[in-house]
Amino acid sequence: MKLLKRILLGSALLLSLNVVAQDIEPTYWQDLVPQLETVQDPFAKLDSNQLYDLGTIARFRDAKKIEGFKPSKESINEIKALESDLNKSGIDVDELFFQREMIMQQRKKLATLPNENVLDKQHRIPGFITPVEMEGTKVTKFFLVPTAGACIHTPPPPPNQIVLVEYPEGVELVSLQTPVWVEGELFNQSVKADVNYSDGASNVESVYHMSAQDVEIYQTN
Repeated sequence: MKLLKRILLGSALLLSLNVVAQDIEPTYWQDLVPQLETVQDPFAKLDSNQLYDLGTIARFRDAKKIEGFKPSKESINEIKALESDLNKSGIDVDELFFQREMIMQQRKKLATLPNENVLDKQHRIPGFITPVEMEGTKVTKFFLVPTAGACIHTPPPPPNQIVLVEYPEGVELVSLQTPVWVEGELFNQSVKADVNYSDGASNVESVYHMSAQDVEIYQTN
């Protein structure tokens, strides 16, 4: 009788765990990008000639920061003329370059910072495996990436579009083209690891880390 109760209790526990796993809503890659207030791109309303002139001014200003750079009078006069023409068109060159710097900083944050809202929670994420460590024929540590062959056949995605996954149980890798579901708790941990391929190695960076509880072939929920 006691044995029967233990069996029934064990079955109920397994059933409840399976229900919990199925109840986890999928987390997609856009969910891993931090939610930041966006800066409106002031360059979108400019025409190609104005953009070209701004590019010329930007290159000149960058060159001036180089030690030993001595611009000619002709170059200085040319830049002043471009700035004057843009100002006459209602374009504040200095303000545009200030906003340009803000946009560059924002894009860097969008690519390198984690989304605080997804940390320390259970997630079920679809993606592709890029092996980092093997044990026999099984992959025990890998980068989960949004596209097949990323970091090997193509450049690495941004650090917040990569998850370093540790899965001691290991998973048999059928192909880099095989999509999988990976389930586990997501943490913020900046890590770098080498990904080896036929003609070299690539050092890949991620801001997410997961100790996976389950890895399975992709199927839609």
